[in-house]
Amino acid sequence: MESLIAFVTGVSGAGRLPLLREIQAINPSFRIIDIGSRMYKKSDDLGISIPDGKILDMDPLALDYLRAATFEDVLREAELIRTQRDVGAISTHVCFRWKKHLISAFNFHYVNTLNPDVYINVLDNVHNIYVNLQHDKAWRDRLTLKEILIWRDEEAFITRMLAEYQKKPFYLFPRREDPHMLERILFKVERAKRAGEKPMPKAYLSYPITHVKGSPEVMKAKDETKQKLKDAGIVVFDPISIEDSILIDMAHDAASKGKDKVEVEVDGKRGEINIHEIMSAVGDIKDQIVVRDYQLINQSDIIVVFYPTRMLSPGVLSEIKYGYTHNKEVYAIFPFEEASPFFEYYTTKLFKDVDSLLDYLQEAEKL
Repeated sequence: MESLIAFVTGVSGAGRLPLLREIQAINPSFRIIDIGSRMYKKSDDLGISIPDGKILDMDPLALDYLRAATFEDVLREAELIRTQRDVGAISTHVCFRWKKHLISAFNFHYVNTLNPDVYINVLDNVHNIYVNLQHDKAWRDRLTLKEILIWRDEEAFITRMLAEYQKKPFYLFPRREDPHMLERILFKVERAKRAGEKPMPKAYLSYPITHVKGSPEVMKAKDETKQKLKDAGIVVFDPISIEDSILIDMAHDAASKGKDKVEVEVDGKRGEINIHEIMSAVGDIKDQIVVRDYQLINQSDIIVVFYPTRMLSPGVLSEIKYGYTHNKEVYAIFPFEEASPFFEYYTTKLFKDVDSLLDYLQEAEKL
């Protein structure tokens, strides 16, 4: 087998490291190198104790030297991963939004020397990140909701730029998605490609979210479709794994009840977000939804459209056209007899149900 080194980024509070540990629980051979904890340990080894939450207040030159000393150790460990033909992840940041400005969190020399095989940015719902940061002494009350949205976007953008510069694959991966999907990406897609083997196919699952969320029965059918795709050996990206838009609905609901804050709970932690903060970030939330879903399409091989209604969905139609015109095969599960000519024009093939689609993919040797 071939080795694989993944460069995995994500803002504080997005759950990057817990996600990687979940993958390690799935596949114990997976190795994790966490840069943040390594920098604190290296500082202790050098006899310099850094209080929790103060590392970003260090002199920039001293911080650069500490990072360099840490990466010298990381390079040796990464070389061992390659020698042993294992799969490992470098868990790190590429930037920090600290005291209202951006701080670089990587060194080009060491990233180029490390030469990762794949870049992955882990992201979570913005309200989850907000609550997690409010429970973190170093980050409490430092960033508004809008600033978190900006930082999350910057982290993903810089990660993608590094991947494009090195001509390596780039993925966005939602923290709330099934960790088995990321394990598959690492072991069954990217490692398989490096070994010259057939990689596991990747699919973006497109569907009218408002219609699906409005009916428990339809939501169940969507989930069953998704599970069948996964059981067939497909990596599935589900746009509902990131639900920033739900925060807008929560803000309107709270305002209608005369409240000025929205209460949020994430992983047992409770927090409150001012409605004014949410409403000032509505534009950012909506625009990022579109760009994020297009990226999920970019990193997929095919689009599977689950369309259980005759009602028009501008989002689904936009995703179909985007995927079709970006060299993706678009397969639609459409149970009705006649479809719009525009719907048919931008789809590769229509199927009555997911089983028919899977039979076709199997016969076409796409699975």
